[in-house]
Amino acid sequence: MHSIALNDVLCHINGEFKRASIGIDENKISVISRERLKGEITFDGEDLIAIPAFFNAHTHTAMTLLRGIAEDLELNKWLENVWRIEKNLGKHEIYWGTMLGITEMIRSGTAGFSDLYIHMEEVARAAGESGLKAVLCYGMADRGDEEKAKRELEIGEKFIKDWNNTYDGRIKAIFGPHAPYTCTPEFLTAVKERADELGTMIHIHVSETEWEVNEIRNRYGKTPVELLNDIGILDEKVIMAHAVWLSDREIQILKKRNVSVVNNPTSNMKLSSGIARVRDMIEHGINVALGTDGAASNNNYNMFFEMKIASLCQKIKYMRADAIRAEDVFRMATENAYSAYRVKGGRIEEGFPADIALLSKSASFYPVYHPLHSIVYAASGEEVQHLIVDGELIMEDREILTFNEERVYRKVEKLKDKLYG
Repeated sequence: MHSIALNDVLCHINGEFKRASIGIDENKISVISRERLKGEITFDGEDLIAIPAFFNAHTHTAMTLLRGIAEDLELNKWLENVWRIEKNLGKHEIYWGTMLGITEMIRSGTAGFSDLYIHMEEVARAAGESGLKAVLCYGMADRGDEEKAKRELEIGEKFIKDWNNTYDGRIKAIFGPHAPYTCTPEFLTAVKERADELGTMIHIHVSETEWEVNEIRNRYGKTPVELLNDIGILDEKVIMAHAVWLSDREIQILKKRNVSVVNNPTSNMKLSSGIARVRDMIEHGINVALGTDGAASNNNYNMFFEMKIASLCQKIKYMRADAIRAEDVFRMATENAYSAYRVKGGRIEEGFPADIALLSKSASFYPVYHPLHSIVYAASGEEVQHLIVDGELIMEDREILTFNEERVYRKVEKLKDKLYG
């Protein structure tokens, strides 16, 4: 008797869709079989499609509270508006804003996310209570102030020591220096030294805009990636968000250093930041994951939308319909994202954590010639009926089981009145 049994579902296994039954015990996929299985909870899947649940590789989840406040602005002007409002965000606001973002993620099949923001203990608490997985970091920036640098590093380190490997290991805490234009080389070097001492990772925004590249070149005589490489920051423990404006040499550096990159196409388009060279990075063997960025620059946390946008952007970037394929962006949203943060997952395979989204066909799915093409190019997220995370049923028949969804909406409406009223 398995804790959860999925019988005769159409499963994404090793890049193909095939009918199988899945047995889940504790937090893992214990068996994949052609035989019918018994479970304490059973789903009969003649009309269900099982896929590895998504991992949103770059978010600022509580920015749901800033959704819609800074529209039709390029990044610098957008940041001015966002930073002004963020001064009003305390622990209470961050907790409920994160819960709203988590609600969106659960409803669209996401099992885990990475977050770089403020009051991260509240983000950890929200993620832990919801049942999701999360890789979290406090967003540090010294801005050339030595005293601020010391305080920021202390806050970041304390968060790691207090929250890493909590909630049965579902929460992972790492370092999160904001970007080369808000962090001095001296500060970044200190962060890297401490990260190596603690055996942890670094998540950082890099080369999001052409302005940033020019600013860093003017300050230091080199590009952001060249700067980070020269001061010894880059290695396999670094996850770089955006990486829109890269030269051929920088792509070679990222490959040599085994750095993972998170593509955030919707945010990059909305803020007119540009379109990343994802095809080139993939061809060079760089691990490219997919993220939504924050809701203030994306407006949602729906990985189905992000996969489609990611594919379409590359087709226009390279003027090739096959620039990247449905298989590529699906992998970016699943196993590549898990791999970037050294979290096992993103595959339906025996011994892997049971992070599974169960989909039913929506109107957009008919007819189905290839299930993955329907998932990447036609799905909206409404197809997700059930979500299993770490072997636990988090959503059943589109009802979230781990918290009161309506309470989240009521709380956020009150916060909106407080923040903007």
